[in-house]
Amino acid sequence: MSAGNARRDLRLKLEGCSTFDDSEDEGALEQPPIPSDALSSLDTRTHVVVELYDTERSYVESLQILVTKYLEPLKNPENAGLLDTALVDEIFFQVPALLSHHQMFLEELKKRLEHWDLKQKLGDVFLDMFSKPEVIETYTNYVNNWKRAREIIKNAQQSKPAFSRFLEAMAREHKGKLALDSLLIKPIQKFPKYELLLQRLLKHTDPSHPDHALLISAQREIHEQLLKINCTEREAVELEQLREIESLIDGLMELVSNDRQYLRHDLVNMAAGGGTRKERALFLFSDLLLVTSIKRRSGTIKRPLTVGQGTVTSSLEANKYKLLMKVPLQDLEIVRAKDENLRQMMVEIENLTEDISILNQINEMSSSLHCSHSQLDEIVKEMMVNLNKQLVEQQNSDSQLSCLDLTLNTSNGLQNISVMFLKPDKRASWEETFNDAKHKLAISGDRRPSPELVTAVPIRKTRAGLQFTCAAPTIGETGKDVWVCNSDGYVGQVCILSLEPEPTVTSCNGVCNAKILCITSVPGINNSVVNDKGIRTSEDKEEQNTIQFDSSSSSEEDKSDCDEPEDNKFTVGATADPVTVEIVEEGSDGQQSTMWLGTEDGCIHIYNSSDNIRIKKNKYKLQHGSAILCIIYLDNRVFVSLANGDIIIYERDQSGGWNTTSPLTVVVGSATMPASKMIPNAGKLWCGCGNTIKVVNIQTFAIENVFTVNNDLNKPITCIVISGNGVWLSLQNSSLVKCYHAISFEFLCELNLAPAVTKMLTSCDDIIRQHKAACLRVTSLLACKDLLWIGTSAGVILTVVLPHISPSTVKLFSMPNIIGVPHGHTGHVRFLTNVEWHISTLDITRHSYKSKPEQRTITRHLIISGGDGYEDFRNTNLSEIAGREDSTNHLLLWNI
Repeated sequence: MSAGNARRDLRLKLEGCSTFDDSEDEGALEQPPIPSDALSSLDTRTHVVVELYDTERSYVESLQILVTKYLEPLKNPENAGLLDTALVDEIFFQVPALLSHHQMFLEELKKRLEHWDLKQKLGDVFLDMFSKPEVIETYTNYVNNWKRAREIIKNAQQSKPAFSRFLEAMAREHKGKLALDSLLIKPIQKFPKYELLLQRLLKHTDPSHPDHALLISAQREIHEQLLKINCTEREAVELEQLREIESLIDGLMELVSNDRQYLRHDLVNMAAGGGTRKERALFLFSDLLLVTSIKRRSGTIKRPLTVGQGTVTSSLEANKYKLLMKVPLQDLEIVRAKDENLRQMMVEIENLTEDISILNQINEMSSSLHCSHSQLDEIVKEMMVNLNKQLVEQQNSDSQLSCLDLTLNTSNGLQNISVMFLKPDKRASWEETFNDAKHKLAISGDRRPSPELVTAVPIRKTRAGLQFTCAAPTIGETGKDVWVCNSDGYVGQVCILSLEPEPTVTSCNGVCNAKILCITSVPGINNSVVNDKGIRTSEDKEEQNTIQFDSSSSSEEDKSDCDEPEDNKFTVGATADPVTVEIVEEGSDGQQSTMWLGTEDGCIHIYNSSDNIRIKKNKYKLQHGSAILCIIYLDNRVFVSLANGDIIIYERDQSGGWNTTSPLTVVVGSATMPASKMIPNAGKLWCGCGNTIKVVNIQTFAIENVFTVNNDLNKPITCIVISGNGVWLSLQNSSLVKCYHAISFEFLCELNLAPAVTKMLTSCDDIIRQHKAACLRVTSLLACKDLLWIGTSAGVILTVVLPHISPSTVKLFSMPNIIGVPHGHTGHVRFLTNVEWHISTLDITRHSYKSKPEQRTITRHLIISGGDGYEDFRNTNLSEIAGREDSTNHLLLWNI
C-alpha cells in the first residue's frame, strides 16, 4: 500500500466514524484533523485504534443525545407537565458527569491521533482516565441508580400519557438512534467493549513496543472495573425482576430483598377443596415459594415502548395473579413416593435415562476408533431408538409421574400439599431446581455478617443486688414496649423499655415482694394474629393461608391415643392447687392484651399491656400454693407451670374474659421434677421435667410421648426452644447444647460451646478467662428466624445457623458453625427475647396497574439480651473505662 493511499484510507476512516448525522444539532462533534506527517502504512494496530476512536465518539454522541434531547427538554419550564423535575434528575443521574469525563477522554484520543505514528501510545490515556476515583465513583453511582431510573420511566409511561408520547416522538425524530432505555444502558455496556478492544490492541502490539506494558495495566484496570459493574448490574436486574413480579401479584408485599433471586414459575393443578383441582401458579425463588391463583386477562395490554421488553414479566402480564400462599423453602420438603409400583416406575425411568446417557458416551467414543465401526454404530443407534421409545412410554403411562407431594411444617404440625405438573419432565425439572435452591440456602448461612448492634441501654439499680430475670414484649397494634423484670430475691421490679422513637427505659417500679420468675404477653380476644407465645409474626399469617389452602390436612394429631403407656398417666382436675383470686381493680376485660407475671411465692400478677405500672396496679392477683415456674399462651388458653408438678390451665369465659375462679389442673410432673420449661409445638405442649421431655396433647391433656435427654437426674433441662423439626435444649451447669428431632425424638447432634467462648475471651485477663471457662454454662436460648441465639454464663452470646432438619433426618453429619457475637455482657446473660412489629408507610415508588401509591408495611425485628454489664469483646480491656459498667445491668439490642 502506498503512503498516499494509507493517508487517504485513514482520512476516510476518521471522517466516517461519526454516526451522529444530524448536522444541525449543537452536540455534533468536530472531525479530528489528519496528521500532517502521514503514516507510511496503515497496519492492523492502527485499524484497531481507529475503531476505538469510532466507538468512543459514538458513545459520547449517545450521552449528548441523553442530555440535549431528553434531560434539558424535560427540565425546560415549557415541558413542566411531562414529568416532575426531581424524577427527571433521578432518571439522568450522573449522565452529565459521564459526558464531561468522556468528552475529555475523547479529546485526549484525538490529540494522539493528530500525532499518530507507529510508536504512539494509548495505554497511558486509558490508565489516566479509568484510575481516577471520580470516574469510577460516577460509574458506580450510575449503575446503582440504573434500576431506579428504569422503574421511574416505566411508572411514568403508565401514569403520564404525555410523557410516553414524548419518548415515542424522540425515538421517531432521530431515525436510526436508539430509544431511551437503550441509551441509558450504554454506560453499563461500555466496559466490555473497552476490554475487547484493548485485547485486540494488545494482540497487535509487539512486546517491545513502548505501549505494551501500559496496555496490559490498562486492560487489568478495565477488567477489575468490569467485574464490579457486572456484579452491580446483575444485582440491579435481579431486584428489578422482583419488583416487577411483586407488582403483578395481588396481595404480595415485601418480596424485594437483596439476598433473593427469582428462579422460575410454573402452571400446575392443586387441590382446592371438595375433591376439585384448580389451576395455580408456582413462583419459585431462592428462599421462597409463592402459590397464586391465576385468571386470564380480558382484552390486550398496551405495553410501554421502551421499558420492560424481554423481561420475565412480559410472559406473565397476560394473566392476573392473587397470592394464596407464601412459604419459606426451609419449611418445605418433598415427599418421596411410597407406592411400590410408582417407586418402581421412577426407578425404571432413572435407569433408562442413565442407559441413554451411557450409549451417547459410547457413540462419541466409537468415533475415535481407527478400525471400521459401522456395525457398532448401528447397534448403538438401534438401542438408542428402543430406549428412547421405552422412556417416552414410561413417562406418558401414568399421570402420577407428573404429581409431586410436599409437606409444609407449620405451628399446627405438618400439612400436605399435592401439586400436579403438566408433564413429568416439568415435575422433574422443578424438583431439581427446588433441591438445588434448598442446598444453596443451607450452606449460605455460614457467610452471613454479624448481627448489627443497635444500642446498649444501661438499667441503673434502685436496690443493691437487682438482677434481670425475664422479659417479654407487649402485644397490640400500638404496643412497642418490652417489660423487663428485675429481682434481688425480696422484691420484684418491672422496667418498661420503649422502642419508639428510640430505645429508652421510661420507668422502673416495684410490683411485688417476691422474685419474678417468668412473664408472658397474652393477646386480647380481638388480637387474632399471634404466634404461640403471643408475639405478632408474619410467618403465622402465612400459616393461616396454608391451612385454608390445603384441604388435605389431617386432624389425626388431635385424637387421643386410647392405649396410653403406664408411665404416661395423667390427672385432670379442677383444684389440685387451690387458687385465691384477688380483683385489685375493676374494669378488666378480654378485649385488651395483658401481661402475666409469675413469682416465686406462687402469685400471678395480671396487668393490661397499655397500663402505666407506675400509677396503676395490677388488675388481677392469682395466688397459688407453689412457685410459678413458667407461663405461656397457646390456643386461647394460658398454661401455668407450678413448682409442685402441676400445670394450671386458664380458659376464657363466655364474655371473653378469663375464668380465674375454676381453672383446670393437669399433673404432668412432681415436686422433685416439675415442668420448669414449657414450649408449644405443632398443637402440643412440650414440657421439660427434670431430665425428661413430656409432650402433652392440649385437647385431651394426655401425655403422648416421654423421652429422656440425660441419665443424670441432677442435671435437669434449663432451656428449650423448638425451630422447625429441631428441638434445642441445654442442661443445668452444662456448656453443651443438644438437638433432638421434633417428630422422631431421635438425638441428632451436640454442640460444645467452650471453644467458641474461649476464642471470644482472648482479650480478657487470664484469671478472668480461666474462671469463666471453668464455670461455663448455657443460661438462655432463643430461636429466631434461621438463627439459634445462645446466652452463656461468661457473658458471651453465640449464634448458630439452624441446620435444615427434614421429617426424615436421622443425624446431622456436619456440625453447624458456632459464631461469637462481638458484643455481650461482663457477667451472665440473664435472658434473650425478640420483638417484631410492623410499620405502615405510603410507598410512592411502587405502583399497581392503576398507578396509585400503595400502603407498604416495613417489618422491624429486634433481638434483646439482658445481662450483667456490657462488654465489647473486640477490645483489649486495657482502657481506663474498663470495668466501670461491670455492675450495671444492660440491655443489648440487635437488628436482624
